[in-house]
Amino acid sequence: MHSLACPIQPLLLLLLLHLPSFPATLLEDTCRSITASRSDLNPDICISSLSTDPSSRSADLHGLARIATQLSIANATSTAAKVQKLIDEGPEPKTSDCLSVCLDVYSDAADHLKDAAAGIESRNYPDAVTFLSAAVDAAENCEDAFGDEDMNSPMAEDDMGYERMVKIALAIMSTLR
Repeated sequence: MHSLACPIQPLLLLLLLHLPSFPATLLEDTCRSITASRSDLNPDICISSLSTDPSSRSADLHGLARIATQLSIANATSTAAKVQKLIDEGPEPKTSDCLSVCLDVYSDAADHLKDAAAGIESRNYPDAVTFLSAAVDAAENCEDAFGDEDMNSPMAEDDMGYERMVKIALAIMSTLR
């Protein structure tokens, strides 16, 4: 039987090389397209983020925008909860003040994102873009609060992830206009 294995291996390799390649999904095409000219977005992160929703593999652009916006809402909500937890731990006053800014901007961002989601659902894309644009600055505003006090932000990683997700949602929305 060992003598048959050797001739079969090259045959299997040839078959694998000549299998038709499957086209990329709309999800992958969209992520590659929206990140192609943007150094601040990565196609693999876009794909992996949106893929956390099982419906993303069969979604159209409208669906991908909805998914990205829902993920942004979840991100803003979880980040606000983390900020609240840090505030509840009773940090020094300067840190507490900075965290309060973060809590305010993330609470506002969650509201803007919910409005964006409503715009997407009603296919009012200009409103959705407006609300996404209003929400994207939350991370920067949170980081600025710490920077203004010459402090390291305990929110830096969360802020970066949030901003990236909202930018993905906004970039997908720009393809729907």
